[in-house]
Amino acid sequence: MRSGMGAWMAERREALALVVEASLRGLRTISTWPAALRLAMGATPAPALILVPQDLRTTDPVRADEIVAGVHVFAGQIVTAEDPFAAEPPTPEWAEALASFSWLRHLRASGTPEAADTARRRVSSWIEANARSHRHGTSPLLAAERLRAWLAASGLLLAGADQVFYRRFSRALWRQIRQLELAEPRLAAASDRLLVLITLVTAGLCVEGEARLLARASRRLAAELDRQILADGCHIGRDPGVLVGLVLDLLPLRQLFPARNVTPPPAIFTAVDRMMPMIRFFQLGDGALARFNGMGPTAIDQVATALAYDETRGLVPGSAPHGGYERLEAGTSLLIVDVGRPPPARDSACAHAGCLAFEFSAGREPVIINCGVPAIHRATWRSEARKTAAHSTVGVAQRSSTRLGRGLYTRGLILSGPRHVERTRKGLVVEASHDGYLDREGVIHKRTLALSASGDRLDGIDRISGSDRPWIARFHLHPAVQLIPTENLRSVLLRLPSGEGWRFSADQPIGVEESVALAQAEGPRRTLQLTVSVVSSAAIPQVVWRLERMVRPRRIGSGDPEPELPL
Repeated sequence: MRSGMGAWMAERREALALVVEASLRGLRTISTWPAALRLAMGATPAPALILVPQDLRTTDPVRADEIVAGVHVFAGQIVTAEDPFAAEPPTPEWAEALASFSWLRHLRASGTPEAADTARRRVSSWIEANARSHRHGTSPLLAAERLRAWLAASGLLLAGADQVFYRRFSRALWRQIRQLELAEPRLAAASDRLLVLITLVTAGLCVEGEARLLARASRRLAAELDRQILADGCHIGRDPGVLVGLVLDLLPLRQLFPARNVTPPPAIFTAVDRMMPMIRFFQLGDGALARFNGMGPTAIDQVATALAYDETRGLVPGSAPHGGYERLEAGTSLLIVDVGRPPPARDSACAHAGCLAFEFSAGREPVIINCGVPAIHRATWRSEARKTAAHSTVGVAQRSSTRLGRGLYTRGLILSGPRHVERTRKGLVVEASHDGYLDREGVIHKRTLALSASGDRLDGIDRISGSDRPWIARFHLHPAVQLIPTENLRSVLLRLPSGEGWRFSADQPIGVEESVALAQAEGPRRTLQLTVSVVSSAAIPQVVWRLERMVRPRRIGSGDPEPELPL
């Protein structure tokens, strides 16, 4: 057992490394002095646009009609206003969605004169409001999203526009490019840095006179892609959702290089080729991505669009050794397990304390999940969603397996957690252990998961070794799963929407507690979790449990009764 002082020293060393990293990011701003000087000089050029990048994300003509009519539906909130930038935003998420201008794609796809006029008026309103204040979307990540949206919609915005709008639009583009250029070296979050660099390279290709920016940003993007996209295709932050967004942004980018007769960095092609199979890897039976390490609601349409460009012919790897995941498939059952260490501290802003957690689906129906994170009210749920208790794994002494920093340079970053995650796999059996609780609780968690060849049974063993501590195994249920209680305290029945029935059993009493599924498209939903609580790991060092199919769904005719679970 490592001492508490040793753990404290390890965290101090990690915090110091993060401070040094922040200082180095500050030094990198030297390369942006030309951009700062150009901004400080006061004069704002109005450069010409050379290319219009493609936007692969899906569009909705109904949304276009709503926006033209002054109805703005963002982040689950509705605001009716002629000028939404003059309206009081109902939530910060609504304000961010508005300021991102991602909704321009709906107007662009509509292509009507009314849509074009609405788009120009909204852009003009933002430019005017931002000239007076900076309350409408000033974060680098939001600015990058807005810049990409403006460039993709520039054909709609500028066709038929007068000279006054053209110059205002071009100058606003130029200023935002310079501001992003200044902000990029200071960005700490890995995925944020990638998205900003993708935006800067896109701007360098699409805007006249940006050869210097293109050369610098391309080098930085290539270096970050090589660092952040691991050899198996996982992102270094371990969030499956990041992969979809990156693919949808990189595919149009690599098409722009030939149009400018510029050779694209090979890292772009390598990254896309690596990430495509991993998107399929993280897909559960319903098409959603497994809820690990910051994953929110899955945009199924975006996943489908990304995979439409997959040239790997749908091959799905069984393991992600660098990202730290295992995927087991048998029959109609699918199991995805987190068997990886937390990301490096500087890349851990979205990582969760979910080591050895898993998600399980039967056919197209999710059964056991992690809570995930919501699309809205993320700040409210962020800290709770990252805890071990929000995952289908074991917690010890009501603690999480990782500790987050609270300092100026360490806030929200993982300073300590599992250092050693051992795993072995033989066919459909995975054995893994981690030492995330060793420093403070003196225990090791080991989990064995075995999926039967038919997919009809999942056997699990959770073991706690070391000191005598209380612990609890949690199994969060998907909201669509109906729990049917029994008189047997060591067995519960689960009914899926299809009528398929499963039984969860354990060699210790099973508890039923409330939970919340955060990563639902419609917003957070109440659900249940199964728990197996142990007061003393010395007395009960392991729990054996099983999830077994009891009733298969069948085609139901008009006169057939709905199948019933055996009670």
